[in-house]
Amino acid sequence: MLMFNSILSSIGNVFAILAKNSRRVLSRLSVWRWTKVWLRSSFLPSQNYLIILAVVIGVATGFGSVGFIFILEMMANIARGPVAGMLERFGPAQLVLLPALGGLIVGPIVHRFAREAKGHGVPEVMTALALHGGRIRKRVVSVKVIASSLTIGFGGAAGREGPMVQIGSAIGSTIGQWTKLEPHNVRTLVSCGAAGGIAATFNAPIAAAIFSMEVLIGRIQTDFLLVLLTSLSSCMVARYFLGNFPAFVAPTYDLVSPVELPLYFIMGVLIGLAAFIYVKSLYWSEDAFSSWKFPEYLKPAVGGLLVGLLLRYFPEIYGSGFPAIESALWVRFSWELLLGLFVVELLANCATLGSGGSGGVFAPSLYMGAMLGGAFGSFVHAVFPEVTAGSGAYAMVGMAAFFAATAKAPTTSILILFEMTNDYRIMLPLMAAVVGSVYMSHRLSPFSIYTLKLQRRGIGFPGSMTPDNNTEKLGQLGASTKKAADT
Repeated sequence: MLMFNSILSSIGNVFAILAKNSRRVLSRLSVWRWTKVWLRSSFLPSQNYLIILAVVIGVATGFGSVGFIFILEMMANIARGPVAGMLERFGPAQLVLLPALGGLIVGPIVHRFAREAKGHGVPEVMTALALHGGRIRKRVVSVKVIASSLTIGFGGAAGREGPMVQIGSAIGSTIGQWTKLEPHNVRTLVSCGAAGGIAATFNAPIAAAIFSMEVLIGRIQTDFLLVLLTSLSSCMVARYFLGNFPAFVAPTYDLVSPVELPLYFIMGVLIGLAAFIYVKSLYWSEDAFSSWKFPEYLKPAVGGLLVGLLLRYFPEIYGSGFPAIESALWVRFSWELLLGLFVVELLANCATLGSGGSGGVFAPSLYMGAMLGGAFGSFVHAVFPEVTAGSGAYAMVGMAAFFAATAKAPTTSILILFEMTNDYRIMLPLMAAVVGSVYMSHRLSPFSIYTLKLQRRGIGFPGSMTPDNNTEKLGQLGASTKKAADT
């Protein structure tokens, strides 16, 4: 009732304003500006305005994510169909050339229109939050969609969730700037858009909201309710078009014996070490390509060629690699192949993103965790067959443990595995492995795969530098970066 009376009162105020200034309003206000005036006068004094914007961002991100998935599938069909047909004359080398061709197209597009679109994108969102008040260039959405669909569709070893995070964040930033909100509220809407992208990718609205607060913001706060609302809205749109299915179809696994828990913890420690090696390798790859005296826009093609050479012998790493993950969960790979795929995926992902290709690190982390966990599970099940589950259970747990170690996000990892598989009975082994992996990861480095890039740029996130220090750092980044952020 109070809400209803408030709305009626606000509508009355708007009509009073119109009656007083009708000629000026009718002559100067466009439909969009009139809509913003009405919304502001009606809802902004309370949190209702932000609630409406959160839902709008969720719906927009949901449609954007669905569209991106369709474009990605279309691009993959084109690459594996007509393009591969034209390359048949090269015989087995056609699979080698596909990622290189994708990189050859992506490089100039990213270099010319939006350099923020290269790599896995999440650190760019975090940089916008830390330095630019959440402002992200509008063109980033279109460039990221094109670049990522080409990179992944043509065989680049990268995930689709990174682009969705950047796309959703750009939508939230655009709406926040369009409605002329305060920087704090713009940053909140950027986090909302990021959550919407993850929710639509993995059909995991709760874990997506936690990811946004745990990784992008660094803590849970009152804005979590808005982030959760956007996540739910985006997920509902994605479910309508893509169906309400878990991200992975896997057998139901359980803890066979309490003796297994120490084994899962040991696996987590090993995965934490492997995750540390992966993060270091990724940034070494970026530094190596960056220091190479070679045209910037051609480097993704070289990275694609390296990936193609790996694809020639390990086609299971093509694109996001979800089919291979499901095969590991269903125990369809030998331990030798599982271990080999872990190494090859690490190399391919570093070549793809380090050279400037566009994609994410979330899905590759799940991939490497599944392969390494499955290999460990094969070993312990062979040694202790009576008290251990099959390798598929360890592959499932390894997925979350690896991402927990790379992103320093244990809560997100635990929740997203539950939402991706609809299997709660594996929670105790999962918690043991995540504790082990995050413990080892923190012992080796205080930075996540996302915050390490900010640390290398001298940007505090979150709270390690004062706002004044970050402002000073913004000035040091150069006039071109600041101009790009304001565009």
